Amino acid sequence: MSDTNAVKWLRSQGVTFEVLEYTFTEVGADHAAEAVGRPLESCCKTLVVKAVGKSFWVAIVPGDQRFDTRKMAKAIGVAEAELAEHDEAEKITGYQVGGISPFAMRRQLPVVIEDSLLALDRIIVNGGRRGVLVEMATQDVVRLLNARPADICA
Repeated sequence: MSDTNAVKWLRSQGVTFEVLEYTFTEVGADHAAEAVGRPLESCCKTLVVKAVGKSFWVAIVPGDQRFDTRKMAKAIGVAEAELAEHDEAEKITGYQVGGISPFAMRRQLPVVIEDSLLALDRIIVNGGRRGVLVEMATQDVVRLLNARPADICA
């Protein structure tokens, strides 16, 4: 299968990562983790979040935790935040829901990463297409995305 925009971009950055492919059946970190035989806590969800005033952010959260919009709002300094609608997220990122990668999005968005992920050496994020994941050093994800760690899960 050909490289996604996210995988091409990662290759251009010279970082070490592993592409994990699987047969996509439905949206969900739990399905992806099971398909590639990795622990759910290291398989992350990439969520597009809409803040008051129509600004958009990306939240990277572990597959085994529940995202908290109130904590996200506090982390980014706004009164309210909510998950973007699927069509909105797809338009902004250029990726299909279930395959949204935090890398090489159509529009570069600021990123907040759940701080508990920093305890893991490696994490897995979507690779830009349903059924494509990338596993890499957590610190590389943080550095490449200039991600801000915060407590954003319930």
